[in-house]
Amino acid sequence: MFEQVFFSGLALGSIYGLVALGFAVIFKATDVFNFAQGMFVVCGAYLAVTAMSLLQLPFPLAIVFIVGAAALLGVLIHMVLIQPLSGRPMLSVIMLTIALSIALRSFIEIVFGPQGRSLTTPLPTGVLMLGSIRISYLHLTAALVSWVCMAGFGLFFRFTSVGLLMRASADNHEAAVVSGINVNTMNRLAWAIGSTLAAVGGLFLGQLQIASTELEGIGLLALPAVVIGGMQSIPGAIVGGLLVGIIEQMASTYISPKSSDIVIYVLLLLILMVRPWGLFGQRELGRV
Repeated sequence: MFEQVFFSGLALGSIYGLVALGFAVIFKATDVFNFAQGMFVVCGAYLAVTAMSLLQLPFPLAIVFIVGAAALLGVLIHMVLIQPLSGRPMLSVIMLTIALSIALRSFIEIVFGPQGRSLTTPLPTGVLMLGSIRISYLHLTAALVSWVCMAGFGLFFRFTSVGLLMRASADNHEAAVVSGINVNTMNRLAWAIGSTLAAVGGLFLGQLQIASTELEGIGLLALPAVVIGGMQSIPGAIVGGLLVGIIEQMASTYISPKSSDIVIYVLLLLILMVRPWGLFGQRELGRV
């Protein structure tokens, strides 16, 4: 039983890690605490519904459609909403992302209706038996794709010139501007990456459960994941996502299905009290 629950939590945590990675990329690049990240997950699920059910695109073209539309959404949000608030107090930007989340939720319910939509893709749905452990092929595929995406973006940030420019912009905006880096372009790219990663997570969550606006609550588990791991740490966001997924499954199985949120947010509070910069974050020192 323990191994079964652990592997289920690891697979689900991989999706959380993917969404949390997108959140961390946006925060690290633009200092924006994006409360709309959960709705980006919902947008990914409904983009999949649009591509697969309404447009009836072949699955490879559907993936291109989902990724392209999600990236475009991120770029437009930065251009129209985030960039004009550059230099404003953080509270203003936070309230903007909350309003954006509410607006996206209302828009989706107007277009698709308040009822959820079933999502079917060619992804495998059988069960893999490893001794007495039953692992869903869909969970396994979601975990593998999540890890490939996380590894791919890790290599992108570390070994490509664009990734280097993004890291430079995130570390010090003023120095990046003086060096001739187009910070706005890097910030738009960060929002495109963040929305795309969330949309990929929404694709899997929409099939694992159902495509509905209720997925926002699941997507928002990326917030405690990234805070636990460390707001400024890309690896921390991934580890935080894995921890949240495993804790959620363990608490639901061994305590109560309703207890998972309590356990996760109690852990979040403990981390904030004991180590507010997160497990993998760096402590910022200030001189007074």
